[in-house]
Amino acid sequence: MEIRLKRVYLLSVEEAGDYIFTPDGVVVLLENGHFRLYCPNASHNRYRAALNKFTWEELERGVVFRDTGIRLADITPDIHRRGWMDTSSIPALLAHLYQENPKHLHFLRRLVSSPQ
Repeated sequence: MEIRLKRVYLLSVEEAGDYIFTPDGVVVLLENGHFRLYCPNASHNRYRAALNKFTWEELERGVVFRDTGIRLADITPDIHRRGWMDTSSIPALLAHLYQENPKHLHFLRRLVSSPQ
């Protein structure tokens, strides 16, 4: 049985001394309370620690963690509108997000299989 997607977030960061939030991750919150984080390998532990420390509401408003601003933007309505409702949809939604923003979401390239 597939687990339903509760929320899908675009994770954006504002590095210390910067004034622009830049997309740098995708967070999929599942109905069972677990989440999946897709981001550059170098940032994975830092982002995971922030996701575990703060509530989802705090993260949506934006937090500062280890001198980095982190904010989640809820993109669930767009994802659900496309019919992606459970974990079997994750590859398609990641491919879609990569195609929409390959510059910032370059780390998804390794997860997205290109048609041959």
